[in-house]
Amino acid sequence: MTELSWTAWPMLRSPIRAAIGLFVIALMAWTLQSWLKTGYFTVLAVLLMWGQVAGFYLPTHYSLTDEKVLVKGVVSRKEKGWSEFRSFHRDREGVLLSPFVGRSRLERFRGVSLQFHGNSDEVMAIVERMIPDYGEDVTDVVDEGGEGGDEGQGAV
Repeated sequence: MTELSWTAWPMLRSPIRAAIGLFVIALMAWTLQSWLKTGYFTVLAVLLMWGQVAGFYLPTHYSLTDEKVLVKGVVSRKEKGWSEFRSFHRDREGVLLSPFVGRSRLERFRGVSLQFHGNSDEVMAIVERMIPDYGEDVTDVVDEGGEGGDEGQGAV
């Protein structure tokens, strides 16, 4: 029985991006408070913004077994069997397990993103064994024209 578990914390890999993100949130809060003069909307805006970037600032625990994929965040939990995935797509930061055979705009919502933490070879060995129809490797496409992976859920 194969089991691989790890915890990824993107904020620790990119402390400068983390500081910039916190600065942007603080600047937004200050601007809203100065403009609207009400704490209610400022708190609401900060909570909404935090909800989008929390996956970057908080640790996420991943576990792969022969039967399932488990992703646990501070407030979320995804558990899916390997039979639900039809393809995968790798980038520099991780791999997206997709329920679709080809690329789809819905795969970010219905799939599961696994972020590497110095263990890309081990993760990919399990993914390639469990999803035999190998997905396309998008590393070259990502490196040429833009940013890397999504850093978990909601990168800054």
